[in-house]
Amino acid sequence: METFDYTAIDKLGKRLTGSISAQSARDARDQLRGRALTLTELKAAKQKRASRLTYERSISHKDLTQASRQLAILIDAATPIEEALKVVALQFEKSPMRQVLLDTRARVLEGARLSEAMAYHPKTFDKLFTAMVASGETSGRLAPVMERLASDLEAAQKVRRKILAATVYPMVLSVVALAVVVILMVLVVPKVVAQFDTFGQELPLLTRAVMAVSQWLQDYGLVAAIGFAIALIAISQALRNPQIKTRWHGIKLRLPFIGKLTRNLNAARFARTIAGLMEAGTPSLTAMETARHTLKNTVMRNAVNDAATRVREGMAISAALKKTDVFPPLVTQMVAGGEASGNVGAMFSKSADYLEGEFESVTSVFLSLLEPLIIIFLSLIVLLIIGAIFIPILRLNTLAF
Repeated sequence: METFDYTAIDKLGKRLTGSISAQSARDARDQLRGRALTLTELKAAKQKRASRLTYERSISHKDLTQASRQLAILIDAATPIEEALKVVALQFEKSPMRQVLLDTRARVLEGARLSEAMAYHPKTFDKLFTAMVASGETSGRLAPVMERLASDLEAAQKVRRKILAATVYPMVLSVVALAVVVILMVLVVPKVVAQFDTFGQELPLLTRAVMAVSQWLQDYGLVAAIGFAIALIAISQALRNPQIKTRWHGIKLRLPFIGKLTRNLNAARFARTIAGLMEAGTPSLTAMETARHTLKNTVMRNAVNDAATRVREGMAISAALKKTDVFPPLVTQMVAGGEASGNVGAMFSKSADYLEGEFESVTSVFLSLLEPLIIIFLSLIVLLIIGAIFIPILRLNTLAF
């Protein structure tokens, strides 16, 4: 099937625009005539399925969040899925999200489930998204699951904005200060220090050290920069290897400070997702297998797979997670309490609240300290450069007297 955009006039003379899925343009015209519409314009949708990977790259997180929220509202109002996809798609006139939703709708009309149709667009709907939708379809609670997805996407967007707002200034400050230091070392220091050679005096150790660094930057600075860029690319390629990636993620969990932040952030995402699934009526084992897609750390994801196997064999969720030895004790303790009271989902939600609050407070303090530390560090470097220039001048003035 293909998707066509049309403009037509109904019996009352009202101008209508929309999209229709059909085997061909002729089939689309026949369908529109069957609706008693007078066709004025019919054209194939601008984007085709074959090029979906190209247009999907430009879909923003904001568009995905908006589409998820609107779909949740329409599905909750008992709107048929294919009609909901069409209505939401028409809201995105210039965004590539329109074509993604129309293509998803076409696959639903062909008989695919919503989760299966979304899986054809992995750049837009990731594994977690499609897995949660599939869970909602299985449990018959698709609307609450879509609502939960929209809420989680909105929360993630707020976190991104907060982190971006807190890190932009330190990053810009670092780049500008580094550029100033490089200019001083490569252009200014050599010209100033070269004048000292005419005096025939031994230069101070600091001046000689700065001159050596300056000379090294002139001779090998560009090569070092290129080598650093190549090293970064090589590391990123190496991390695509599953074994290397797993080892690196294991090392991250063992690092001081960074390991705790990584563990808490991943555990919070997992707990938040599994809480939403359980509250939507998803069985606990299915919720675990679905929520594991939120874990960016492969060691923790593999641990959840092992825990799910133990739960399938009859072990309690809290005991299975505790046995993995990668989740914070807070999570396993609160889940154990939830199992005793019969409200596991609520305990997962409360543990997620606590971990997210702790992560936000720690990162806020760290980022607030980062800015002055950068200023102090770079100020010391500039002072060293200035000292290397002025100490010989002061020494020569002393000798003159």
